[in-house]
Amino acid sequence: MKIDCQIDTEKKVKVFYVDGELDVHHVKSLKSEIMDSIESTGWTYELNMDKVAYLDSSGLGMLVYLKKEITRHNGKLRIVKLNEPVLNVFKLTKLDDFFELG
Repeated sequence: MKIDCQIDTEKKVKVFYVDGELDVHHVKSLKSEIMDSIESTGWTYELNMDKVAYLDSSGLGMLVYLKKEITRHNGKLRIVKLNEPVLNVFKLTKLDDFFELG
């Protein structure tokens, strides 16, 4: 899995570009990367999942955890550019209402 991050300090937005599968073998690296970047207040964290072809339950669990941690720091988590199979995982688990998807 490859993760790139772009930071816009003026807008207080961090965009993470995720490339690979978001499964039990890769969730720890994404989780630690985002957790290490959480600021004290008011930032938006955007996960660009354009190049994520697979998402399993461990990936979903990690995303729920991240959303709760980011919200606890008065931030927002957005998940954008989902392909159809990954979006279907969110819909089947009813997490499409829990997350801000775009």
